[in-house]
Amino acid sequence: MEPGSVLSRQQYEEKISHTTADLPFALHRLSYPAGADILFYQHWHKEFEFIMVTGGCLELTVESRTHILQSGEGAFINASFSHSGRSACSQSCSFTALDFSYELLDENPHSHFSRKYINPVLEGYLLFPEAIHLSGNTLLLCKAASWQSKLLFTLREIESCPDDILSKRELFLKSRIYLLWELLFQQAQPDGSGNRQERHNRERLSPVLSYIREHFSEEISLAQLANIAALSEGRFCRIFRETMNQTPFQYIMHYRVMQSCSLLTETDLPIGEIALRSGFNNISYYNKTFLKQIGCTPRHYRTYTVFGTSG
Repeated sequence: MEPGSVLSRQQYEEKISHTTADLPFALHRLSYPAGADILFYQHWHKEFEFIMVTGGCLELTVESRTHILQSGEGAFINASFSHSGRSACSQSCSFTALDFSYELLDENPHSHFSRKYINPVLEGYLLFPEAIHLSGNTLLLCKAASWQSKLLFTLREIESCPDDILSKRELFLKSRIYLLWELLFQQAQPDGSGNRQERHNRERLSPVLSYIREHFSEEISLAQLANIAALSEGRFCRIFRETMNQTPFQYIMHYRVMQSCSLLTETDLPIGEIALRSGFNNISYYNKTFLKQIGCTPRHYRTYTVFGTSG
């Protein structure tokens, strides 16, 4: 697809699956030497994620919000939120990332539990705090401890679980994730920008976004997308921009780039082939778009992420 047809965000989706049906969570321990700058490039995935900084200082950007996390501090990243990380100091930096799918909390998205405690967060109507900073003694749990202390203490418990017995501690991990969810749910705030019309627009765009996810490698026209939403092209573009904060073209391009990121790290396919599979029929345009969105060339991204991405 060339500039002028319609495209955007799914391009940053990380294709590496962090979970399995049998084990709907994964624990990643990452460490970077002093002098490292970018720790992981912008990406997003369908799992929820907790990050616990275990050494150094991490600059975490979630969507357009930047948080500085010191050792011992953490963060929550909602499913499908794009995020990136870089070192915020000259020391070595390490952190643990816990990824888990909503199925771990409840496999039935239509249950009372899901409708009350999970879906509002997934759909963005209820906002969890992102950065969890140190507050009091996180090494001790007591009735008077702050919610931040309790949450960081729980993350520390999970982080201390040895990798070789992870699959044998499923009950332990599930119980701690439920506790983390409860602590954040108690601090959740409704999205102040949300209103009935915006929710209606999001519901109207839902089949459009699904179509883009399923057909991102094909030609997609503005007329096709507007027809799916049962809107005129002009009105569709206006609603899409107001709801997604970007044009349909930008959304598709972003989605395609993110799809290509997965192929770069998971396969040894030539970059030209990856461009074609991601919906770009011009490798020069693909390289230019990738550089603009990710901040480096596809070749550099493939080489750099050999040392570990996830986060």
